[in-house]
Amino acid sequence: MRTLAVLAIVAVLGWCGYWFVGARALDHAIVTAIDGIPEIDVADHAIQGFPNRFDVTLTEPRVAAHGVQWSAPFVQLFALSYRLNHLIAVFAHDQRIIGPGLDVAIHSEDLRASVVLEAGLSLPLDRMSLVGQSLALSAAGETHRIEGLRAASRRLSEREHDLALVLENTFPDPALMDRLDPQAIWPRRFDVLRLAAEVEVDRPLDRTLVGGPPPRVQRLTFTGARIAWEGTDIVASGRLTVGALGTLSGDLDLTVTGWRALMQSLRDAGLMPAEHDTLITMAMQGLVNADDPNRLEAGFAVVDGVVSMGPIVIGRIPALF
Repeated sequence: MRTLAVLAIVAVLGWCGYWFVGARALDHAIVTAIDGIPEIDVADHAIQGFPNRFDVTLTEPRVAAHGVQWSAPFVQLFALSYRLNHLIAVFAHDQRIIGPGLDVAIHSEDLRASVVLEAGLSLPLDRMSLVGQSLALSAAGETHRIEGLRAASRRLSEREHDLALVLENTFPDPALMDRLDPQAIWPRRFDVLRLAAEVEVDRPLDRTLVGGPPPRVQRLTFTGARIAWEGTDIVASGRLTVGALGTLSGDLDLTVTGWRALMQSLRDAGLMPAEHDTLITMAMQGLVNADDPNRLEAGFAVVDGVVSMGPIVIGRIPALF
């Protein structure tokens, strides 16, 4: 029994010593990073969490790069002392982004991120996520509100990552919508806005990026999207890759639930020529799902932004840049 007690005391002392040694090493790394990376500035920092966590609070952090600056009153970083490759970041309720012609204030009731790095010398990014509740983005006298935000990335290969962004219950600025849509044809609330993509960069996302040039995008492929509001739900799937001139090419599948309500909105907005109304309606009816007459399904080919269904050109997707 006495031997067990001695072993327990030694284990506790050893664990406590590990935390203090780790805290000192972490403090040195933070100071070195702040002094060595001119793009990052922090008014103060503190380390707590003894004995099982390393909790870092950065006071008044500012990050400036390529003419854009992000700042906040604080940001907190948390990691279990036995799992240092998994970081949790909790952001202050208010943040600000300033750049050329840009001044955005971000308010959130809760905004936090999770970052998981693969264990190893280079610490490559494995996956990350961002979750927010009750956000408000204010810029140029306009305020856009989002009740729920979810964003995530997942590594597919050394230089490829899968990306996803979901906005739940999005309310664009009312005054802006009234100016753009004075007849109130289009919704003032979007139930779901979703975008999914794959990105390939020119080098791995790992610790060598710190203090170095940012990675360059080699390929961007959109793999899915969704926009839903009362009475209408539009889901896009397929693979659309951005070309050198900003145009999209690939395959696109659309599923529209509530297509008749969407067509009525297009008529009211003057986006469907009256002389083609009957012909377009007949064509749409030929694409209706046999089990659900309220759902329309169609596949398209996209080449350099030109959208076609078989030999028929439907329209053009504008270049992204």
